[in-house]
This record gives sequence, structure tokens and C-alpha cells, in this order.
Amino acid sequence: QARRGRVSAMKLAFVPLALLLCVPSFADREPAKIDSLAWLAGKWSGPMWGGEFVATYNAPTGGTLLSFSELRKGGKAAFYEFEVFEAREEGLVFTPYPGGKKKETFKLTSSEAQRAVFENPDKDFPTRIEYHRKEQDRLVITLSDPHHGSDKTETFDLKRVAD
Repeated sequence: QARRGRVSAMKLAFVPLALLLCVPSFADREPAKIDSLAWLAGKWSGPMWGGEFVATYNAPTGGTLLSFSELRKGGKAAFYEFEVFEAREEGLVFTPYPGGKKKETFKLTSSEAQRAVFENPDKDFPTRIEYHRKEQDRLVITLSDPHHGSDKTETFDLKRVAD
């Protein structure tokens, strides 16, 4: 009976280890899929930088989501940018192309329903870009620089517009 008790105690000692081995680690979890950004789709507009900022996000397809943004001043494009959001092995990333020139890639570091945060601590301002669908017809994009101790922030408060 004493031997049976020791065997049972040893079996119980291995239960936490067995459970730990069955639970996937953070690195083993499935990365976010591009479809998780479908809430960005649409055309958005708002005042920014002394003009009207207009951003258009396509629906995600084929592992990518494409967008085009422009700043309109006096009826002319004063600035434009392409963005490519894509699913890669390391997770979701987005690469901006301001003026059509590729810049540093940002990696998705946090996401929840209608909110996504992308970061790249190795670059200059901004090091964090947050997309947040605050309401059905309102998208807020916040550029910040928490990785360099800067309080600098730029906020794009955009309303949905008809295509």
C-alpha cells in the first residue's frame, strides 16, 4: 500500500509538467491573419497638416491589404503614401511608401477588435502607429515615439466618406 501511494504521488507530480507541455507557448501560437484588419477597409478623410487627409484601405485579399493616402491642399496633392499590410512568417507587418519610396517595416505588436498597433523601435519618429476604429464611421490613427522617450504625437481623426 505504501508503494502504491508513492507511485500515485509520482504520477501526480508529473501532471503539471504534462499540462505545461500540452499548452502552446506564445511563439507557437498562430500569428494574426491579414483578415483581422478587415475593419480598416473603406475611405476615410479629415483635416491634417493644413489640408484634407484622405486614406483609402482596400479589403484584405491574398495575404495583403493595400492602402493609398494623400494630403490635399488647394486642390492639389501635397503628399501621398502607399501602404502594404501583409502576413509574413514573423506575423503581420506593414510597410509605408511615402512619396512612393519604401521605408522601414513595422510589425504588429498588439491587436484586438478594431484596434491594431504596429511598432519599429529602431527607426526615427514614428516608432509606433496605432489604428483604432473608434466608431462605425470614425478611424483614429496615432503616430508616436515611445521608444525614444519622446512625447511627440500626431493624431489623424478621420471620418468615413463615400467612395
